[in-house]
Amino acid sequence: MSPVALERAALKSLMLLPRPVLSRLAAGIETRGRDHLDPHVRFLLALSGAKPTLDSGTVAKARQLYADMIELMDVAERPLPVVVDHQVPVEGETTVQVRRYRPENAPRLAPAILFFHGGGFTVGGVEEYDRLCRYIAERTNAVVLSVDYRLSPEHPSPTGANDCLAVWRWLLDNTAGLGLDPERLAVMGDSAGGNLSAVVSQQAKLACLPVPALQVLVYPTTDGELKHPSVQSLGQGFGLDLPLLTWFRSHFIQDEALVEDYRVSPLRNPDLAGLPPTILITATDPLRDEGLEYGEKLRDAGVAVTSLDYPELVHGFLTMGGVIPAARKAVNAICDATAQRL
Repeated sequence: MSPVALERAALKSLMLLPRPVLSRLAAGIETRGRDHLDPHVRFLLALSGAKPTLDSGTVAKARQLYADMIELMDVAERPLPVVVDHQVPVEGETTVQVRRYRPENAPRLAPAILFFHGGGFTVGGVEEYDRLCRYIAERTNAVVLSVDYRLSPEHPSPTGANDCLAVWRWLLDNTAGLGLDPERLAVMGDSAGGNLSAVVSQQAKLACLPVPALQVLVYPTTDGELKHPSVQSLGQGFGLDLPLLTWFRSHFIQDEALVEDYRVSPLRNPDLAGLPPTILITATDPLRDEGLEYGEKLRDAGVAVTSLDYPELVHGFLTMGGVIPAARKAVNAICDATAQRL
């Protein structure tokens, strides 16, 4: 058994302790009050203080730490009848990988979810999000297509956004061959992936392409400046600290002028009319305020917005469903709301 598998087994055993016991254990080792959080999350955050942070070493080391973290906490892998990798052409005469998951109960002409992973535009990928995408596909009975967009600092913004729009064009052109319903294509993503979901919807509209039928924005970053109040008030002790946010930003925004670019800061786009119905997910998270502001701007533009708020959870909970019961419950609710609207 690998060290990560051993750690996962130990962590799952600890998480079986009664909630009051976990709360007392967390209170004994945490350095700040987090009483409003789920006890499992409090205990996990308290333990994480002893582990290296993503920004404590090289980018390569951060990518390995992130992969290990997701393997430690995510749901178990589920077998699916169809898991196929595609290579999709993007600018620069290269391709990006798109992994397609078709669950057993998907209809012949299936809805689809184009999924963009999180990781600050710097870490993460199709492999790290493989378990989650299998879970989403099975829970929603939709085909999920997970996009391995290029990462910074090797490929700074707006490369990732351009890759994702290119994959949206490819998806529109290939619905028939993939057995997908062109009227039921959604975009979904967490954190950086939530940003990319919003950006693809906006850029599709600007390019006079069909826009998604639905966008699911899970604790998205919507502005590149890191100036919203929650960045300061929740930027320490809740899993995504301000130094890490700043480290990510230094990699994916290498030209300050790009902060005004809607492909980086979709919140700054003054014309949000005609964008897709939206499911907006928030938590106790430094990105909370910019997500909520984007939701309000969408509503003001006449877009239907469904808000799912999880103040007992923190940034990153989407890939914590293997060890945090409240996170699994939230993931199920997000999947069910998505399936209902598709």
